[in-house]
Amino acid sequence: MSDQKIEAPNESDIRDIARALIHADQVVSEALGSKLNGSRADLLLIQKLLDAGTVEREATYTLQALGLAFGKVFIEENADYDWWMVQDEFGRDPAIRYRQSGLLAYPRTMISKRIEDGESVNVTELFDGLCRRMEDLVERGWL
Repeated sequence: MSDQKIEAPNESDIRDIARALIHADQVVSEALGSKLNGSRADLLLIQKLLDAGTVEREATYTLQALGLAFGKVFIEENADYDWWMVQDEFGRDPAIRYRQSGLLAYPRTMISKRIEDGESVNVTELFDGLCRRMEDLVERGWL
């Protein structure tokens, strides 16, 4: 944690995030015939896709792309949050950051870690839980 660096996404980061969001949209579109649009409705589409079992547990890139789509909904629904990049000893990851604070969430792996661990995921519950946790931390002044 001590060597953690938070910075705005560079062009390459933005391309990577955009590519993953496009991939998530393509997977949802092919499987369900619907498009992701960044709204709360995307959570139901992600849930339907996971419930259908069409995404393999080992399909890490796809699961992480769905995690970024989940994160996009969070940013659309919650003011004062945006994408930032966190660089640490494990690499460089997109994170959701509250204003200019140290309050971060990592949506890219929120779904993939659970699926890879064999857990079932309730996407709406995960989303609402994240919203409550972040709101609680902001209210308590954890910044």
